Amino acid sequence: MKSISYSIVKYIPFLFIGCLLVSCNFEFELPEAGSIADATLPTAGFSYSQTNPDDFREVTFTNESGSATDYSWDFGAGATSEEKDPSFVFEDGEGTYSVTLVVSDKNGESDSYTQDVIVIEPEEPDAIVPTVINGDFTEGQDGWKVGSFTDGTTSPFNSSSDGSNLDYEGNDTGAKTPGAKWTNGTSGGPLATGDSRYAYQAFTVSAETEYVLEAEYAIKNDLEDVPGGDRLVFEILDGHYDDGANAFDAPRLSTTVGDAALGKGNFTLIETTFTTNESGQIAIWIWGATAEDAYADNIKLYPKE
Repeated sequence: MKSISYSIVKYIPFLFIGCLLVSCNFEFELPEAGSIADATLPTAGFSYSQTNPDDFREVTFTNESGSATDYSWDFGAGATSEEKDPSFVFEDGEGTYSVTLVVSDKNGESDSYTQDVIVIEPEEPDAIVPTVINGDFTEGQDGWKVGSFTDGTTSPFNSSSDGSNLDYEGNDTGAKTPGAKWTNGTSGGPLATGDSRYAYQAFTVSAETEYVLEAEYAIKNDLEDVPGGDRLVFEILDGHYDDGANAFDAPRLSTTVGDAALGKGNFTLIETTFTTNESGQIAIWIWGATAEDAYADNIKLYPKE
């Protein structure tokens, strides 16, 4: 039972008589028995971060409020949320956005917090620049062998002293440098035998990025004695292959055929642009189909500028 002090009780008769003469409307708001004041009021606060690598515009909010049970977010332009820790996509991209969080408890107490949210588009990382091992063939066959080869030879090419006059940096040396050589007996394609040779080197580069395969080649002559003509073939394989036999049917990201038969020592430069795959795992695959000898030199692989 609620207690009313004597100082109020003694005036009740007079109040009653007064209300008989004048209309009265009393409303008493008395605290519930045993109730206490809300000693811990809600406080609003939050932090944020850009955590989606696929969409920098998406911001994740971390609620840091205290003593709150209800949350009301205002992201601007009429966008709202009542989640505790929402995520929101700012469709306009980079910029500064004012975000407000209003929190409340079950006693009807509330607090608000406003913060400028800065959305930044991250810079694209530089593309990986791979190292082509022995790209100028000065170390013979090093770096170009596949792990095993159940259908063909493990030798990638014949080492040759009849390479390009240019060194790997593109300087004219005034004399032939080492190179790689394919002959009738080591050719593939329509001349393929168990002695055919295929040069292979694997790389891990930036995914879904444009790269350039660069090479020099020379063909001694073309006597039209090879179906499709004498040629060197420079390919980019989609993936890595431990067994060279599996590379024959592997998907190709690019195929470049060098068929300019300008004579021994007369090298032609090729530059082929291709896009890497989702994994970034690729391989260079080189082979020849020639009856009169063909040469390759200065193999390079680099991101397109």
